Formats: sequence, structure tokens, C-alpha cells
Amino acid sequence: MQYGNAAGKAILRYDNFPDHPDAAHHHKHCADGTVVDIDFDGLQHLFQRFKSEVSDYGHNW
Repeated sequence: MQYGNAAGKAILRYDNFPDHPDAAHHHKHCADGTVVDIDFDGLQHLFQRFKSEVSDYGHNW
């Protein structure tokens, strides 16, 4: 799941691609470029978390 701006910059992205050797399988890419490990407890819970974080950026569902 990814949230970005009109210029194509990713603001928030959740994925499970093993592209960072020091990160957990499930992780989040933040706007500042950091990668944070996350607990994955199912897609529905992840989607709710994603929607909540996107709302923090001013996007209302």
C-alpha cells in the first residue's frame, strides 16, 4: 500500500518485499526515508492502520 503526492513522491508505503536487509519482512517506508519494522496481523488490520496514517496527512476517506 502506498500513499504519495501528485509529484509522484511516496509519503507512506507498506510492503513485504525484502529490499532492506536490516528490516523485517513486513515494514513501512516513511516520508523521511526511514524504514520501520511493523507487526503484520492481517491485511484488514494493516489497511485500517494505513487509512489512519493517511488521515494524519489530511486525506479523509
